[in-house]
Amino acid sequence: MRKIFGILAVAVALATFTTPAYSLDDSGFAAAVSMQKAMVNVARSMKQSVVNIRIEKSQKVSNGFFNFDSDGENSDEAEEFFRKFFRMPRGNGAPKEEKVVGGGSGIIFKEDGTILTNNHVVKGASKITVKLSNGKEYSAEVLGQDPQTDVAVIKIKPDEPIAAAKFANSDEVEAGQWCMAVGSPLGLEQTVTVGVVSAVGRSGLGAAAIEDFIQTDASINPGNSGGPLVDIMGRVIGINTLIFTAPGSGISFAIPSNLAVRVAEQIANGGSVSRPYLGISMVAVTDELSEHYGLKDKFGAVVMDVTDKSPAGKAGFRKMDIIRKLNNKEIKTTEDVQKFIFSQKVGSEVKADVLRNGKPVELKIKLEQMPETFGLAKSEIKNMTPKPNKALAITDKLGLKVQKLTPELAKGMGIEASDGIVIAGVKEDSAAEKAGLQKGDIITQVNGSDINSEADLEKAVKDGEKKQSSVFLIERSTVPMFLVVSHK
Repeated sequence: MRKIFGILAVAVALATFTTPAYSLDDSGFAAAVSMQKAMVNVARSMKQSVVNIRIEKSQKVSNGFFNFDSDGENSDEAEEFFRKFFRMPRGNGAPKEEKVVGGGSGIIFKEDGTILTNNHVVKGASKITVKLSNGKEYSAEVLGQDPQTDVAVIKIKPDEPIAAAKFANSDEVEAGQWCMAVGSPLGLEQTVTVGVVSAVGRSGLGAAAIEDFIQTDASINPGNSGGPLVDIMGRVIGINTLIFTAPGSGISFAIPSNLAVRVAEQIANGGSVSRPYLGISMVAVTDELSEHYGLKDKFGAVVMDVTDKSPAGKAGFRKMDIIRKLNNKEIKTTEDVQKFIFSQKVGSEVKADVLRNGKPVELKIKLEQMPETFGLAKSEIKNMTPKPNKALAITDKLGLKVQKLTPELAKGMGIEASDGIVIAGVKEDSAAEKAGLQKGDIITQVNGSDINSEADLEKAVKDGEKKQSSVFLIERSTVPMFLVVSHK
């Protein structure tokens, strides 16, 4: 018996060593090599179009014994409790500012140094540094941000034209196709991960006001945000933006390239986004609702809420209306409503066919510009970076970026003032920073002149050039103070 087993073992060993290796002539192996070459070529071609983004920003931290709430205000109840029972002293006022660093990825959008990334990568940044694949670093400025889609556009001034990425038509992306994520996960620059498109048209995740994500199982980690998701031909199909951090989840999301490009083009050309909206929240039609109304299908979008004074509100939409058609185009899902509205222009009129308690109703909607804060959480509104006015040359020289204060912006910042000029940014090591001016300060007077507009500010600062300094009267957290800014 032992002899038989010995013979069998030798036979198996010989079979193992005599099995022919795959050759390039083998069709299966050749296909695998061809696929590998394609992946390598994509990685090489994308390397020069993907950048690393490093940011610095100020963050409020507790300056005493007690924690601060999400609005940065001391918790009076907690303080009183600890003071009374543990004889601890009272807190010493407002939280202090502390510089923090962060980062992400970006895609070269245009050869002139225009770069596409996520809004959450650069949100609130006081300093942005972009590193190219050749190791060169440049300071960047924010051209514009769109919190509703989590898209931002920044710009550098390179020494020479840089390689812009190519973008695919994301409407043609299908589940199952190969894809590759490129970026700087966990600070590891030019990292490539491969997977497939798991699904398209994902929404309802609560990550952004406008959601139409591409889902992928390509490994994406913190730092990948703002980098590209590309197809097998090296074309950008999405902007990596959302990660499920549960171990082994294998679920990540990207903004479709068509949506990102549409937003980025508008920001690059004018600094803002023109986007119509309805002013409703929606859910899908369920089997039960379809059966209740005797529908042969589950097509449509159920209106759950209508914003006051929105286009939908003015048109007469009501809760539980079921949108079945828009301009005679059949609506199957809530995503169909969103895509149709975004394909229209602000000011255009749309006919909506809805079912109201089972009966057909026709509504006419005049589309309006979506408010800057529509669909955003209160915390997001409060932390929004005001858009600087690039026309103010003199104030820019002092290191100031400013914006007209509107009632909507004031509400988002949690302040009572609704008129004046708010500081949108202060350049590091500038005259403004050295004088003590900070982002969020409201400028009420300069050199004895009341400030109600950007033009007032520019004129007043210009008058101060004669004395080589300007006196700014500001409000900071409702407290008035004056600061002298040098022009030297």
